[in-house]
Amino acid sequence: MGLKDFLRLKEDFAKASTPDPKELRGYFEVRLVTGILPDIRFFHHRKFFPDDVEDEGGGRGGYNEFLGMIRIGNFKIGVIDSILGDGQKVLRVNYNRQGNPFWVRPLNDELKKISDGYYLGRGIFDIGGHRFNTFYFSLRKQ
Repeated sequence: MGLKDFLRLKEDFAKASTPDPKELRGYFEVRLVTGILPDIRFFHHRKFFPDDVEDEGGGRGGYNEFLGMIRIGNFKIGVIDSILGDGQKVLRVNYNRQGNPFWVRPLNDELKKISDGYYLGRGIFDIGGHRFNTFYFSLRKQ
């Protein structure tokens, strides 16, 4: 993916709306958005959003699933200002959770709604206070 494609995705993300956390329930197919090539789905990746995904005190929250059986990256969600400080209100997927591997904990996904059941996300690593938007992905309700 070239710089032009990355900038187009950044613009599309900025134009999209902030989703209501309650609309994200159940399984969503995850695809890496590459810009030039078709969206790529690795290892049948999907995210699961349970009913308690936004309740800090309830359950383990959501998770990422690969190959229909490997679960990794438990998360909670909430609507906040982007950690990138760009003035956008986003739905944050927070992986800084007890039990997650050390390499998953600095990751935050931020989601915006493109249309009903379809979302654009950006993966942001927060390492020592330095924040990097490293990739874009799509979520589609299954």
